[in-house]
Amino acid sequence: MPRASWVISVPGWYPSLPALAKSNFRFQTRYLNSTDFHGGVIGTIADTAGGYAAFTLMDADDGILTVEYKINMMAPASGELLIGRGQVLRSGRTLTVSQAEVSVVKDGKETVCAAMQQTLMRIVGRADVFG
Repeated sequence: MPRASWVISVPGWYPSLPALAKSNFRFQTRYLNSTDFHGGVIGTIADTAGGYAAFTLMDADDGILTVEYKINMMAPASGELLIGRGQVLRSGRTLTVSQAEVSVVKDGKETVCAAMQQTLMRIVGRADVFG
């Protein structure tokens, strides 16, 4: 399991099948932008879901870094729960491309609020860079 403490502290992190990952993030008022989840929180959930999906295909001692990502906010993120789902599009020796969708749940209804595509770099043999 990756050792980046800020990622592990994201509530509800559930790595699932190889090349797939899911994370949940419950409502907290400190993460709001007026009445909706802040875009930075949505970006973090997307980056984490896509990154963990990529990490499922790497060795436990490897490190992983986001090289870039592009996110589209598609609907207001007003609700009580964010769900990020990531999957790998292509895994290479050094670079991996993944995508993630972030949904918001309000009154039991789930709506996709953001879509992201990212490139991640696998880091091997550097103790100072880890999952």
